[in-house]
Amino acid sequence: MPQETLILGLNPAWQRLFFLDKFTLGEVHRIAKVEEYASGKGINCGRVLRHLGGTPVLMHFLGADNGSRIFDELSADGIKQAPVWIHEPTRICTTIVSDGESTELIEPSPKLAVVENADFIQTLNNFWPTTQCVALCGSFPRSFDVSLINSLDFTGKRVFIDAINNIDAWLEKGVELLKINKLEYSELLDRLGIPQVKSSPQFWKMTAMAVLERLPIRNLVITDEEAPVRAFRFVEKKFQSLQIQPPEIQVKNNVGAGDSFFAGWLYADAQGMSFEQCLVKATAVSVARCEVDRPWKLDLARVAELESSLAPTLEKTGD
Repeated sequence: MPQETLILGLNPAWQRLFFLDKFTLGEVHRIAKVEEYASGKGINCGRVLRHLGGTPVLMHFLGADNGSRIFDELSADGIKQAPVWIHEPTRICTTIVSDGESTELIEPSPKLAVVENADFIQTLNNFWPTTQCVALCGSFPRSFDVSLINSLDFTGKRVFIDAINNIDAWLEKGVELLKINKLEYSELLDRLGIPQVKSSPQFWKMTAMAVLERLPIRNLVITDEEAPVRAFRFVEKKFQSLQIQPPEIQVKNNVGAGDSFFAGWLYADAQGMSFEQCLVKATAVSVARCEVDRPWKLDLARVAELESSLAPTLEKTGD
């Protein structure tokens, strides 16, 4: 049986997707198609990981009718869940898709009560002793007691992070992967006090080396929409830098592309693939996701096709 991955996707959403031929502010629009389904970074990641053949266990806060809808939908898909039920309703994310572009309107996250924080750590403690692979996805709800997870013992855990806020204590303990986008990378550099001279041709090498020398991160990956995906690490004290350019495609819906990338890396890592193979697999999964309407409907044959075409384009950019 494949090893389970505990996904902490603590801020889920009920997704409403509006498809328009053209979206213009200030005008009345007649919506061509509406879809609704469970969403959020952890859910998107878990669904794609399971579709690829992984075994996710999804832990999240769920509240009121939206929370029940999410739980029922994911249960029907065969995804194992560890829900923490809360009083406030799960937020709604409304996304307007028009001409290949997406505009997101995200409600505030629910505010947790003290007892709900206590329920969370009790539920987490039921899984933590036997969990070897942990993936932290996205933001936390309001009033989440971060100290509850910062104090966890990471001994024997392989930790993967797709988040930027309130993760410093985790990074200092050491993680397998930190996957963030370019804007989040800039925020991390600011927090670490690392200068950002973006006009310098050595910007990526110098900043990534500084981050990896400062924090025990094994693999650092930065995504940037259609721009190259950049990956960095130290191997036997030698700096490695790779990049891969996603191909131009007809984008149908790019919501959750980064979550799919993360799921692809988790799956590849669990299969024992190399650093380079993980980067290729994750990029292929992310691209294939953008070609379909929903994250978990990606075509596995298309993923394999993209892997074959992307592998020769992997570029070594620095030592």
